[in-house]
Amino acid sequence: MWTGAAELAATQHGVVSRDQLRGLGFSKTTIDHAVFIGHLHRIFRGAFALGHPGVGWRGEILAAVLASGEGSVVSHGTAAYLLGLWERKPRLIDVIAPVEAGRKIPGIRRRHTPPPLPRDRRLHDGIPCTSPSRTIVDVAGAVGEMSLRRTIEQAAVRRVLDVAEIDAILAGPRRRGSRRLRAVLQDWRRYAPGVPLRSVMEAKLLSLLSQYGFPAPESNAKLRIGRETFEVDFFWRRERLAVETDGGRFHDNPEAEKRDRHRNRRLPEAGYRIWRLTWDDLEQRSAATMHTLGRLLAGFDPS
Repeated sequence: MWTGAAELAATQHGVVSRDQLRGLGFSKTTIDHAVFIGHLHRIFRGAFALGHPGVGWRGEILAAVLASGEGSVVSHGTAAYLLGLWERKPRLIDVIAPVEAGRKIPGIRRRHTPPPLPRDRRLHDGIPCTSPSRTIVDVAGAVGEMSLRRTIEQAAVRRVLDVAEIDAILAGPRRRGSRRLRAVLQDWRRYAPGVPLRSVMEAKLLSLLSQYGFPAPESNAKLRIGRETFEVDFFWRRERLAVETDGGRFHDNPEAEKRDRHRNRRLPEAGYRIWRLTWDDLEQRSAATMHTLGRLLAGFDPS
């Protein structure tokens, strides 16, 4: 029996539930004795690490799902962290559990929201969780506008932002934060799902361009000059204007800096203009930045 338990735990980040062990033929007495001698390590009531307690945060999250009952999923902030939409994981593990599994478990925060439809569930790293779109809808009712914008920007960077899919979820039962979410999504409705972005800074600029009514640029556009091809973050072809966002992702090593200097020299030589933006330009000086951009775009007036 222990071989079967070990094989199961190996597929579940090192954790197993009491119900799963009973399904493998373990008696309550055997399970309790294994806990007593340290062969099973209780993570949550009804969920254990097998062999040693160091299962990592994915093991803890999956243990929370197993402890919450069949059909449970990670949701809200924990799902946002698991899916890469948040940088910090919440102190408690957010779970949507079936009504009959609604008991309180220390360390787990049961969310009383409508259970996700099958289309709104995912298996991420072997962990049942809400889809990116359902996760965004859930966190919209739990965070402020700035945090919601950052979540959506990160979803755009990871190419999992699907406005139509979010709209379909919002068309269901009324949800807290839905009005705020619809307002924030207005900035993204003209962009196709999966628009190529490489940083949150690029996503923030795209959102600002919509807010101020600028024509949509090409993202990560490639420019051919002679025998060389150069890539820029954003490009307005008619105005021959390239905008670069200095997010630090490709500008922290000598080779990248050398390529940047070469590109920044070659583009003006070929008649292109290039404008570099910093994080503070978008976060602290967004209005002034957008008005400067309007002048650069051949007198385009963003106001």
